[in-house]
Amino acid sequence: MYRRKKNSDDITLSDFTFSYGRSSEVLNIQQVKIPRGAAIAVIGQNGAGKSTFARCLCGLEKKCLGVAHLNGQSLSRKLRLKACYMVMQDVNHQLFTESVLDEVLISMEQENEEQAENILSGLDLLQFRDIHPMSLSGGQKQRVAIASAVASERKIIVFDEPTSGLDLRHMHEVAQNLRQLARMGKSLLVITHDPEFILSCCTHMLQIENGQIVRNQPLDTYGIEQMLGYFNEMSKEKYEKRVV
Repeated sequence: MYRRKKNSDDITLSDFTFSYGRSSEVLNIQQVKIPRGAAIAVIGQNGAGKSTFARCLCGLEKKCLGVAHLNGQSLSRKLRLKACYMVMQDVNHQLFTESVLDEVLISMEQENEEQAENILSGLDLLQFRDIHPMSLSGGQKQRVAIASAVASERKIIVFDEPTSGLDLRHMHEVAQNLRQLARMGKSLLVITHDPEFILSCCTHMLQIENGQIVRNQPLDTYGIEQMLGYFNEMSKEKYEKRVV
């Protein structure tokens, strides 16, 4: 299990609520602290509110209510848009340019080719700098999206099912990239249903059910036991439904 260095500059969210129109709330979080320099696994059943939570955190939902603080500074929705970067489940939707290098450059506030090349080198992508991103493998595209996230210098990076469709080798590749980002002091939220991936790179667990946080804990020995127990129970329920 990957462990982070202690950092007191946590991100605090208070009274985070969201609903679609006049329907009942799909998200209701009284308060939660997100550690900086950590990789937090966001788990929960389908429809529990994980993606809604991520979108509200990133400032992508205009109707989301709540307060966020980072380093003692209150972050409005617009400021959260500037502080967060989301790597989508299907990275094909966020690759726009004609080359890998250009993909990284457009993520920078001020283009810096030398810095962009250093980022690509760190992710073993420099040899592809002039290649069209869409011609790369799935794992390579994922690394390009991560390179863009690094280049953006955002403090919070959200990954939505980053291992979906990846084989074991590419899963370990993505895990290594996430560990590197955490060492750089980034706060990572990883929406995933993959316990093996969680063990390979995550330091904390955040469980959301029915729009509320029901578990928020480090992945120490007890936390790992709780996480594995949750996924074992989920597997058992799915098996019983198939049998019935």
